[in-house]
Amino acid sequence: MRPLRLLFAAVLFQSNALFAADYQGVRLIAHRGAGHEFDENTVAACQQSYERGIRGFEVDLRLTRDNQLVLMHDNDVSRTTNGSGKVEELTLAEIRQLRTKGHGVLIPTADDLFAYFKDKPDVTLLLEMKTSDAKVYPDDRLETYCRLLSESARNTLPAGTYCFTSFDRRSLAQMKRVAPAMLTGLISSTPPTAELIEEAKKLGCGRLSVPIDATPRKFAREIKTSGLELSLWPIRTREDADLAVAFGANIICTDIPSELLNKKVNVR
Repeated sequence: MRPLRLLFAAVLFQSNALFAADYQGVRLIAHRGAGHEFDENTVAACQQSYERGIRGFEVDLRLTRDNQLVLMHDNDVSRTTNGSGKVEELTLAEIRQLRTKGHGVLIPTADDLFAYFKDKPDVTLLLEMKTSDAKVYPDDRLETYCRLLSESARNTLPAGTYCFTSFDRRSLAQMKRVAPAMLTGLISSTPPTAELIEEAKKLGCGRLSVPIDATPRKFAREIKTSGLELSLWPIRTREDADLAVAFGANIICTDIPSELLNKKVNVR
């Protein structure tokens, strides 16, 4: 009987670990690595969130002048770092000299992030492609971006742990040409419509992310019945999270994952 009890305990432990990553049964995603809890878009932020039991992460990716993928939301580094200049006009060597304003940590590359997550098959990664400016990312550069990102992810991360997302329809279409089997998701800042749902499906997306404050329950249901996964954003309060659960969201992308999990944030 003792081995059976040990087996049951092990299963129970694994189940608790899984549920610890969820909010009312919905997978939590730490927006920008939990940018309200540590310096956004850094491996350090993702690591701290992971150590608190969070298993979902969203980050933003841009391409440097010398074709290196780095984590950065803004096109200019001045808001979050001690430097200045446009990401796409800087080299990786110049980016490596920067430190975040909050805690003085490095600006990571995609490879840095993927190296941290490569042995963690229980995670969900949303990799947002920040390519909306067609002047900065013309067709040939967009193709380079998508090829480099898909190759880096495929060569390092466990299969099924990541999704490429974007507001930019061009990058989603290009990613499907470069890597047809990869999961993609359309992000919209406008209320959902039947036309938006159809557009996401035509792009080959498996997920649609829409504003929680502008999404009626009817369209939340229509997104799900269309075969798309539903993501609602931004989730900045427990009330937002509760509404997302009620609407049937598949993921909750939030700036406050630790608060939703009732985890204390110990900033290093």
